[in-house]
Amino acid sequence: MNEHDSITADGPIERAQRCASLGEFAAGVANDLHTLLAPVDQHVLALHQEVCGNHAAQARLQQLLDTVDLARDLVRQVLIFSHGRPLERRLLSLGNVVRDALPLMRAAIAKAALLRIAVDSHAPLVEADPIAMQRVLLNLVLNASRAVRRPHGVIEIGVTGMIAADGCGPQFVRLTVADNGIGMDGAAVGELRLQVAEPPAAAQGSGLGLRIVHEIVRSHGGRLQLDSQSGIGTTVRIDLPAVSQMTAVRGRTT
Repeated sequence: MNEHDSITADGPIERAQRCASLGEFAAGVANDLHTLLAPVDQHVLALHQEVCGNHAAQARLQQLLDTVDLARDLVRQVLIFSHGRPLERRLLSLGNVVRDALPLMRAAIAKAALLRIAVDSHAPLVEADPIAMQRVLLNLVLNASRAVRRPHGVIEIGVTGMIAADGCGPQFVRLTVADNGIGMDGAAVGELRLQVAEPPAAAQGSGLGLRIVHEIVRSHGGRLQLDSQSGIGTTVRIDLPAVSQMTAVRGRTT
């Protein structure tokens, strides 16, 4: 397997075992996060009332409340995913997913890197769960932010429509997250692929986040590709099946 190969799934038995392990692990993390979010929400609400009249402070606290609400949605999605219940799929634009997640992404990476966004407004729609797609994006951006170095760190996020190499295959939409961080050599890339293939309880570091991303992407009928070079950076590409224009007209778009 070379650095441009897709990460592929194993047989049905191994896949089921790893998914079960992922579900148990994710449910535990989600419940812990839900517990931790409760006091954060209460304190921010109290502060919001105490600074009545200070519009700048209230605006910042409202951003925190919005972030807590989004975090709750993410926790809910983890619980849905961990228990194997259906995702809430709908027709959506990955470009809109990127735009909606921008405030949270900027807050998450702080000043570690500069975000550059390139979204093709003509890219086809996909049928996917919007919260799950936000999880994919945030996991990849957080991984990238750990690899970049100040003050010249750059994380590039792109969305574009693609056609199969043979020109007649199915169309898909590509979400790309690239950084100019420390990167990885071939051996490190291979090790990371092994981590992604392991049950979550055995995975460590960025491998766990990428494992979750891989499971979400696979559940949407897509694929994940990883390309990295030591000293140059890392690029992760997510390819999801595009929805036909006729289906998009009949469906609901977000």
